[in-house]
Amino acid sequence: MDHAHRSLVSIIIPTYNRATLIGETIQSVCGQSYDNWELIVVDDGSEDDTASVIEPYVDPRIRYLKTEHTGILGKVRNCGPR
Repeated sequence: MDHAHRSLVSIIIPTYNRATLIGETIQSVCGQSYDNWELIVVDDGSEDDTASVIEPYVDPRIRYLKTEHTGILGKVRNCGPR
């Protein structure tokens, strides 16, 4: 089955001050054999280097959204699929 006929899988990752882990997480998604996916990283107002860790990942399937810090995981996750 070619790429056009495979279902899109959306992966939403909420994060807060996890610059030390987010690169490994993105690499894990990129390393999957299934390639029809989109990755939406929703940053809950991190105060560390999360944005600079994500910046080098130049892939149209990866989106980075930064919101103001709420600390409410469900609210952060819901910001992703727009």
